[in-house]
Amino acid sequence: MSDAHNGDPRIVGGHLALDLVNTVAPRVPGGSAHHEYLPGPAALLVWAERAGAVGAEEARAVAQAWSAVPSSAAQAWHAALEIRESVYTVLAAGPPIAAAAGAGTSNAETLGAGTPGAGALTAEVPAVGIPATWASAASPAGAGSGPSPESEVVGALERLGLRWAGAAARSALVPEATPTVPESAPPILKATPTVPESAPLVPEAAPLVPESAPPVPGAAPGRAVRLLVGTSPALLVPDRLAHAAVEFLSTADLRRLRVCPLAEGGCGWLFLDHSRNGSRRWCAMEDCGSQAKARRLTERRRARRATGENG
Repeated sequence: MSDAHNGDPRIVGGHLALDLVNTVAPRVPGGSAHHEYLPGPAALLVWAERAGAVGAEEARAVAQAWSAVPSSAAQAWHAALEIRESVYTVLAAGPPIAAAAGAGTSNAETLGAGTPGAGALTAEVPAVGIPATWASAASPAGAGSGPSPESEVVGALERLGLRWAGAAARSALVPEATPTVPESAPPILKATPTVPESAPLVPEAAPLVPESAPPVPGAAPGRAVRLLVGTSPALLVPDRLAHAAVEFLSTADLRRLRVCPLAEGGCGWLFLDHSRNGSRRWCAMEDCGSQAKARRLTERRRARRATGENG
């Protein structure tokens, strides 16, 4: 892992779901030796505010809910880590290694370029259940064999779908601050979302008011309602992360997905390349990019000295 990743993780993914994935360094499929940026609920809440998942007022409400019932903090933390690993499994497992290697530039230039055997998978996350075509591929090929990449992705999508369904049950459509309503229209009634009986228990806490939610980036002006994701402070962070994960996997252009190249000393973090010519290579030039340049310069100097000594 680069020394540049010893502090707080940079927000470089281009999407909240990718920034969540990038809270481990280095990011290696199946890797065990890594630095964990979210070692507990407190770190998760600090990161969530930095990444824009929650606002300052919401973060205070979350902290109060977690303080009142400490078990809810652990519940939210475990949920966030499950969402993180589910997203990474879907993105990193992808097609079989051989198919990824021969599928052209799209796979090679996305995850496969820096992560051995990885490819980008453009599957929609189901709200309930798994598509039949995926389910049929979920069984290992032979008796005693380990789980196949397909089965791992199916499991990840199922876990993510369940988290998303729970988040949806704790969300609500709320009127905009200044909706345009004819004078003759009936008054807008504020509805309380219905939570299924099977939903996980959370501590009693005041629901978040619509005004406390951060504005949606790029939202169209003049809209009548907006989606308030998460009305329970105790589970607000994982609910926002589940929503972001599903939104990313179902709408993002994964042809722009890149990985900070591990083979060249990068960290394996994922990011969307929005450069004009699609040539961005590093998670951040000031982190892995600058260190890679410094290493190459040191190697060239050593090579010149060795040549001079041998000459």
